[in-house]
Amino acid sequence: MPPPQPYRPQVNSLSAPDTTWLPRFLAEKAPQLLPYLQAAKNYHIQIIYTQVNRNAQNRPILKHYAFRLDTQEYFYPASLVKLPLAALALEKLNKLKGMGISIRTLMTLEGGGRGCLANPPTQPFSIADCIRRQMVFSDNPTFDYLYAFVGPSHATYTLRQRGYTSVYFGHRLGRSCTPQENRCVEGVVFHRQGKAPYRIPPMCAENFPPYPYPEHPYLITPYANSLSLKDAHLMLISLIFPQAVRPKERFQLTQEDYHLLRRYLSMHPSEARDPDYDLKEYHDGIRKYFLAGADTTLIPSRIRIFNKVGMAYGYLSDVAYIVDFDLGVEFFLSAVIYVGENRPGFPSSQGYPWQVGLRFLRELGWVIYRYETARRRPYFADLSAFRYDYRRP
Repeated sequence: MPPPQPYRPQVNSLSAPDTTWLPRFLAEKAPQLLPYLQAAKNYHIQIIYTQVNRNAQNRPILKHYAFRLDTQEYFYPASLVKLPLAALALEKLNKLKGMGISIRTLMTLEGGGRGCLANPPTQPFSIADCIRRQMVFSDNPTFDYLYAFVGPSHATYTLRQRGYTSVYFGHRLGRSCTPQENRCVEGVVFHRQGKAPYRIPPMCAENFPPYPYPEHPYLITPYANSLSLKDAHLMLISLIFPQAVRPKERFQLTQEDYHLLRRYLSMHPSEARDPDYDLKEYHDGIRKYFLAGADTTLIPSRIRIFNKVGMAYGYLSDVAYIVDFDLGVEFFLSAVIYVGENRPGFPSSQGYPWQVGLRFLRELGWVIYRYETARRRPYFADLSAFRYDYRRP
């Protein structure tokens, strides 16, 4: 568990961010973004920028700014939902450590029933494998392992109780299943060394939380996964600065859990050294929409981006904590933009002008970064806690 530190109030809250400064700042300092901002409703743009200042004890003090933030406007979160599910998997794993199960224990799924439940993926992975592949490569098949391990109903209820009311886990990402099949999970088998396998039986959820966006015009399908930009932004803050959010909003993690998540969130594909991925395709900028725009542009080594992105059905999103170790710069930035075709139909992913959205996110990241490098701070931030050794597994 995190050290028992008192909750430090923020300058303002994400429920009531400053909504006047950021639109004015972008209009004055980012003329290249004006075509997007003037058509923000058509692009479904939402932006959250959280400024971080340190006090004399190096504690973070946060101030939130927003542009067109609307938790009632649905967007498809795609891979953003992997972030809270990974944290919940670590929570649940902590309850099994007495059974001889660790983050490195291999697990498999047991098939049963009909449809997609009858033939789950068979390759063994550990919880650490799943989280690394999802955070670094945005791997979809391993999402289904954590989906089965945590359970969609339990994950949704747990996060709702902590105030993340937009969350809904309605379907897997690794394969297509019916709505009823998505309410059921396979059995999970942990293969312990020197002991009999530990089995978690399959189950189906009889009671499911109400859907937060019923019949919303932007839904891709009924009961699609959901996660608002505000909730995703706050989740990342809670993983970076647990002492800066209310206790009920924190994940119940150990210090080792926090370090594992932060390390994988900031790890580049070349540092993960996973033979299943071609580094020509999965280059170091591919999941860094802010600053890199998902291209092969090299970000200076003094900069690290702790982030999770989403890309599907015309939506691009990025939720990030960005630091410059040399300059003492740190800030949170999250945004979503829609670049799909006219509704209600959706073409194949190849038809989306992704580069339009990626260009917006890249330029937005650099605009805020440049402002941060020139902004005066009361104290220089000690960011040494976020330097990680990426050479070990």
